[in-house]
Amino acid sequence: MTTGVAPAAAASRVPARRPLLNARRLTDVLSHAYIWLCLIVFVLPFLALLGYSFTGPGGTRPAQNFAYVVTSFGDNLLWSLKISALTLIINVVVSLPAAYAIVRHSFPGKRLLFSVLTLPLYVPGAVIGISLVLTYNFTYHLTTSMWGLVLAMALGTFPLMLTPLVVALKDLPVVFEEAAECLGATKWQTYRRIVLPLIGPGLSAGLLLCFIIVFNEYLVTLFVHPPGLTTAPLRVFNQIRTAGLSPTTAALAVTMQVISFAAVLLFFRLFGTRHLKGTYLL
Repeated sequence: MTTGVAPAAAASRVPARRPLLNARRLTDVLSHAYIWLCLIVFVLPFLALLGYSFTGPGGTRPAQNFAYVVTSFGDNLLWSLKISALTLIINVVVSLPAAYAIVRHSFPGKRLLFSVLTLPLYVPGAVIGISLVLTYNFTYHLTTSMWGLVLAMALGTFPLMLTPLVVALKDLPVVFEEAAECLGATKWQTYRRIVLPLIGPGLSAGLLLCFIIVFNEYLVTLFVHPPGLTTAPLRVFNQIRTAGLSPTTAALAVTMQVISFAAVLLFFRLFGTRHLKGTYLL
């Protein structure tokens, strides 16, 4: 009797095997598959362009394609970087006091004013370009000046700098400024040493968004660029329109992608680690 009961008791103590694919594991598998599918969909076009710039028809070598970018398209890249830098400076100089006035002061029509200032976010680039052509030709006469293109870029990207700053200032309690003034700080000292460092996240986000948009913008540039000034995105557009997608044009597009990606990494590495967290003090 004892020997007959022992195997049954031992068998009852053996844990049951779990199914190889339970509901939780199936959810994890599907989640990972969805993520990889999204990565493939979004990254595949860039990989295709990169591969085309390395091979391409005509027997050209990758080194020749990218060497041609440096020699023939170098001025276009420099113009893009210069226009981007000047646009960022204008956006910062204008947006910082504008955001502070909108958040910290009350005046009639403040919401309407903010809606008007952010209007370029909702207007198509072609409409902005046509409006600027009319304005430059009949009012400011900036069709032959580099500053016409810079101001056009600032007009289109100004809301991208203003909006993050407004959000950051709204999240910043006014008691920090009041405490600094109670300790003897002037208005300028309070803004420079207290407000500006603590709104670092908004400033950082605005700088990054504006640079990426301006550096890669071609539609508005197509309308208002002066003769003899061709940015890298506009050069890519003109090359494809006139000669098709050649390996050298693909190499220029890849170079622009690398610069944009490197700017994002460098920004978060050197600037974002201190300012993006809002903890940097001058």
